[in-house]
Amino acid sequence: MEYTTRGVCGQEGCRETRYYLDNGLWFCRRGHQQEGRQVEEEPDDFGTQGKTNRVKKAVTEKGAKTYRGRQAYSLFLQVYQLILWKQCHALVQSRGFPAQLEHVVRDLWALRLETYSDKIKNPSEGDEEIEFFSSQPTADQEEPDLVKFGGKNLQWPRLVDSVGLCYLGAFLMRLPVGIADFHRMIMSGDIPYIRITRSIPREMRDKLPQEYLSIIETTRLLKAEHLHKAVLQLSLLYRHKFGIHLPALNLPPILYHHIRRLALPIDIYSAVKRLQNLLGFSFEFPKSLAGRSRPHDLPEIQLICLIVISTKLLFPFDDLKRYPTSAKEPTTQVIDWKLWAQAQRHFDSRETARGRIGKGNEILVNERDVFNMTPNQLDEYLDWYENNWLDNSKASNPLSDLFPLGPTGTDSQEVAGPPDEDDEEAIGSMLRTVTQQMKSRKVIAEDDLDIPRPGSMYVRYKMESDLPENARPFYETAAKVVGVSLSTLVRAVSQAEYKIMRWLEDQRRIELYGDASGMEFAKFDSSDDMGEQDMTDSDDSS
Repeated sequence: MEYTTRGVCGQEGCRETRYYLDNGLWFCRRGHQQEGRQVEEEPDDFGTQGKTNRVKKAVTEKGAKTYRGRQAYSLFLQVYQLILWKQCHALVQSRGFPAQLEHVVRDLWALRLETYSDKIKNPSEGDEEIEFFSSQPTADQEEPDLVKFGGKNLQWPRLVDSVGLCYLGAFLMRLPVGIADFHRMIMSGDIPYIRITRSIPREMRDKLPQEYLSIIETTRLLKAEHLHKAVLQLSLLYRHKFGIHLPALNLPPILYHHIRRLALPIDIYSAVKRLQNLLGFSFEFPKSLAGRSRPHDLPEIQLICLIVISTKLLFPFDDLKRYPTSAKEPTTQVIDWKLWAQAQRHFDSRETARGRIGKGNEILVNERDVFNMTPNQLDEYLDWYENNWLDNSKASNPLSDLFPLGPTGTDSQEVAGPPDEDDEEAIGSMLRTVTQQMKSRKVIAEDDLDIPRPGSMYVRYKMESDLPENARPFYETAAKVVGVSLSTLVRAVSQAEYKIMRWLEDQRRIELYGDASGMEFAKFDSSDDMGEQDMTDSDDSS
């Protein structure tokens, strides 16, 4: 029998290396049949052996992993619509917004979706290699431009625009909620935004090209001023393309909320109304922009400027005594600004007072903070990291069972503490603390003309560095309430004060000469005096 030398047999410890062929099957010299070594006899060469033919598997055509062209466009818009629905659903179910908000936002999105209908139905030849942009700010450009009103290139909606649509929906429903409130909900995770791709089904993610995923992926923290500008651009878009005229800011509830949050007397309310008529603020979004956007283009910044100016008029930050002429004037009260700053710090430290990181502060943790964390804070941070960064849609690793996730029953009991104080209750407590410690000012009749009166010796702060010790905490809190940087608020307030100063000069000329139109005096734009800039150019807040 003819043998052929091959590898070691290995069956039942057999070390044989010589094999023979029998009816197309290979056997070792000890009779062990070898698996997978078949020799098929060709019918044309009957009786011949020795030619090996391997059976090939059926070729299956693999489908494309990701969509391209029109399918990719359509899938991206479906993903974006899913994100928008998740955000509205979270606002309604978790934050107590009216259920009608979903219908309003859906109608706004339906209008926006019409601008992409031609792109989906009739894609051009160069669609496969279109240029994309990132939804995140870069070093040279703080944030990308929105969809242009003219031009051939049609760009896609950004992730920040989804939150902007939710805000516009609440704005149209006249809900007393501000842009800063939406930003706080984003930071605390109440609105799906950070790592939003985790909430997208994996089947949709796998078929969406990476260029589209980069549009909705968050790589940098969203600033409140970016959200302000995105809402402004959306308001212009809906006005120019669809003829939607947004109403004015729902002033009474929002103004009342800001006054309570800043722990100010209610007299600020009437002062703001009078200053509104003087400055001509309409609390509406502008109809168009002649150039770059400025702080006074936003209705919420108009409102906070009037609140700051009213506070400086009625309750100045300096120690100069100004005596009212009547006991009915609100200036008979004096705010202790050091006590006010202490009450604000106590309000801000509510969640961290019991040694916790605080909801919304987890994402701000850096590598230096970890070394100073307590065991409970580490557990709190790791729980947050697990809930926000781990992707549960991926196949589990066999070794993952050795590292269980989530706190145990005993750990959760140790971390858990008394329930957090409600925000409204905390604001009410802070307001009572400040108002109960207000002092009274002596009233002096109008006979004495040398007595300083309320509003006299008014001080303007043109730059952030000009703020005195008592005024800085108030400006910082007001900037946080409205969602802008400290430098932006100082500049906006200074511009409004300049307009009031020019109005006062005109009134004095009218009193002296009877008509201000005939007087020759230098006129110049307020932007030259203030060094007015784009609101997003100054993001440094102290």
